[in-house]
Amino acid sequence: MDDLTKEQKHLLVSMYKEMLSRKLVLPLREARRFENSDVVRDLFCPDKTSDDVSDLCWALKEKEYIDCYPGDELADEITISDRTINYMENRFKNGLKDIAPFLASLIP
Repeated sequence: MDDLTKEQKHLLVSMYKEMLSRKLVLPLREARRFENSDVVRDLFCPDKTSDDVSDLCWALKEKEYIDCYPGDELADEITISDRTINYMENRFKNGLKDIAPFLASLIP
């Protein structure tokens, strides 16, 4: 994740954290999916504009951390990639316990 900005890292790790929480009640296929960038904005960064969050999603897609498709000026059908899940499992070996401090370190 050295190729990501702090903002991109924060969003991606927040999405991964949400996926771990969802995985308790949903199959992984569904837990790793977000409807669109507006849903992502509402969940993780309501202070940002829709365009800003879409841009973050497109940047993460370009670097293959997520997959998504264009639609109505949004990033649609966002899915956390296997590459990201693999990285996060190795980076945060204690799961949710390790994620909160990491996210806090990214906030200025």
